[in-house]
Amino acid sequence: MVVALPEGKKLISTAEAAKILGVTMGRMRQLALLEPDKGGLQSWLAAPTARVFDAEEIRKRAKAKRATGRPRGGFKAN
Repeated sequence: MVVALPEGKKLISTAEAAKILGVTMGRMRQLALLEPDKGGLQSWLAAPTARVFDAEEIRKRAKAKRATGRPRGGFKAN
């Protein structure tokens, strides 16, 4: 289901968001499925197979300190 994209936000692709966060594209899709209050990221479907993320939210997440989890493994394209 494709929804209307928000106005006034710079949207970036899943691949670009994964590079910024240093995670895989699969992990980005997992984060998109989680609710934002449970650690997920807000995303939108630009096309049936193209998910986009808010660039500002991704950059804030990248700068935030992580208290738990594995070390960042780096971007791995599918």
